[in-house]
Amino acid sequence: MIMLGKLFKRKKKLKSSSEFKLCIIDNSTSDLWITLGITNKRRDEIVEICKNAYNNHQTKTDSYEEIVKQCTHINEVIPACIVFERMCEVHNNPLAGLFSALGREDH
Repeated sequence: MIMLGKLFKRKKKLKSSSEFKLCIIDNSTSDLWITLGITNKRRDEIVEICKNAYNNHQTKTDSYEEIVKQCTHINEVIPACIVFERMCEVHNNPLAGLFSALGREDH
């Protein structure tokens, strides 16, 4: 019976995959967007995608699913995830309501 219980408690494990390969476009800068070859226009689009995902979904997993679907390369997925997590941190900040009341959006 113990063996049967172990079968149901197994966690899914990620399998190693070489499908995604990060491409360093410009390693002479400390700006992640430029390093990954993302233009300012596309950067703004990715930020907007993250905002929409944050506002349109109740769970992070659904938000991430939407974000990844709209990214065209792994180089876009990485900064998009960073931006999304930053948005979550900012909105979960207990002072966020105060900043909004004061008219500050950059909290």
